[in-house]
Amino acid sequence: MAMLASVFALCLVLAGCGGGGDAAKNYVGDWKLTGMEENGEATSAEDLKLMEDMGLAITLSVKEDKSFSLNVMGEEMSGTWEAKSASEATFTVEGQSVPAKLDNGVLTLEQDGTKMMFEKGTVSTSGSSGAASSGTDTATGTAGTGTDAGTDTGTAKGTDAGTTSTDTGEETVTPIGQTIADDDICSIEVVDKKADWAGDPGYTLKITNKSDKSVTAIAQYGTFSVDGKMVDPLLVETIQPGKYVECFMWFSDDDVASLDQLVNVEGVIEVYDDDTYDTLGEYPFVF
Repeated sequence: MAMLASVFALCLVLAGCGGGGDAAKNYVGDWKLTGMEENGEATSAEDLKLMEDMGLAITLSVKEDKSFSLNVMGEEMSGTWEAKSASEATFTVEGQSVPAKLDNGVLTLEQDGTKMMFEKGTVSTSGSSGAASSGTDTATGTAGTGTDAGTDTGTAKGTDAGTTSTDTGEETVTPIGQTIADDDICSIEVVDKKADWAGDPGYTLKITNKSDKSVTAIAQYGTFSVDGKMVDPLLVETIQPGKYVECFMWFSDDDVASLDQLVNVEGVIEVYDDDTYDTLGEYPFVF
């Protein structure tokens, strides 16, 4: 997504200077992204909410010790900041800076035509029903995202994959329960196939990091097809050593109109080292 690339570009040039006094108190706290513009074109509130529900939120934590951390969809960077006044500040990362303005409770960072607006608050997780991942389905809180959660998995376990669907009232879930990777790097289980609350079809995955380093799993670009049509799903999940994530790899319903059309799927899930970006493993996805 071009919009995400712009966000990362802005994040890389964040920088700061000094300030203090009571004015600094206006900036201290946790902020979440509530608006964004790219060359004058605004990202809709619906798209931002969808990003948040998918675990792709952007948050900013500003601390009293003049440090800050910016979390962009699971990728965190840190730097320093300083207030110039009650309405102007500067944020710094690796010697580069971006100005910030605070007006009516909205903190705005702007650089090279990209503008991000934050308001104080944290990303809501009230919709999740104990979901282990920061990924999708937090908005509905349905148990279908977890292999150990109660409602859907009770039906999924012991069911002949691909022959039985469970209607939860919000989603239709086809249990799969198939492991496609299990080595020293990771294990990947395809838990089920379903359409999520937004109508986008995809697969619930359980990915376990068996290595001693932080890794990220992605749907390798340009490798996926659905019934012969080249289509790229969305999957970006970071997993710490010895941990696992339950997430949803989904296809836009603009590309795959319904769950019934999600057939003959082929592609590659790639796992890479978070520090070096070296590819650690490539795992065929064929369903």
